[in-house]
Amino acid sequence: MTRSLVAKKSFRLPTALEKLFDNPPLVGNERREDYDAFCLEIEIALGPTDFILWILIREFADISWELRRERRIKAAIIMFKQKEALKPTMVMTRADFACFKEEQENPSAFKKRLPKPEVRDDKSESLPEAYMLGHREIDIIDTRIASYLFRRHAVLREIERYSESLARKLDKTSPDIIEGEFSEDAA
Repeated sequence: MTRSLVAKKSFRLPTALEKLFDNPPLVGNERREDYDAFCLEIEIALGPTDFILWILIREFADISWELRRERRIKAAIIMFKQKEALKPTMVMTRADFACFKEEQENPSAFKKRLPKPEVRDDKSESLPEAYMLGHREIDIIDTRIASYLFRRHAVLREIERYSESLARKLDKTSPDIIEGEFSEDAA
C-alpha cells in the first residue's frame, strides 16, 4: 500500500449544501464512492473557502465527471464499430446477384455458389473502418465533448475570477502592515 507524502486536508461539505449536492450525476454502473473520491481530489486542489466557491467547484467536478463519461462512451462506440467491422461480410456484385436470381428461378440449370463471407481478425486494420462506420456517432460525441470542455473552462475562469475578487476584498479589510527591518538594540 502506497501513501502520499503530502498530507491531505479533510474537507467537510457545509451542512447547508449537503442537500443541494445529495444527488450526483451518476448513471449506469457509476459508483457514488468513485464520484465522491473524484470530487474530494478536486476540492483539495482548489480549496473552497465559502459557499460560492463550493458551488463553483462542485459544478467544475460535475462537468469533469460528465466529460469523463462522454469519453468512455466514445471509446465504447469505437470498439462496437470495430467489432462490427470485423464481422464476416457478404460481398455480392451485380453479376452475383443476377446469378442468384437466376438460380432462384431455375435451380437445376445454374449451379453457381454465392461468395463465402470474408472473415477478418486483425483489429488494427479494422480501426479505420470502425471510424468510418461510426463517424456520425463519433462526431456527435466529439461535439458534446467540446461543449463540456468549453463549459468546464468557463467554470474554471469563474472560480479564478471569484477567488481574485475575494482576495482583493480580504486585502482591503486586513490591517495595514508596516514594512521595516529588524535590528538589535546596542544597549
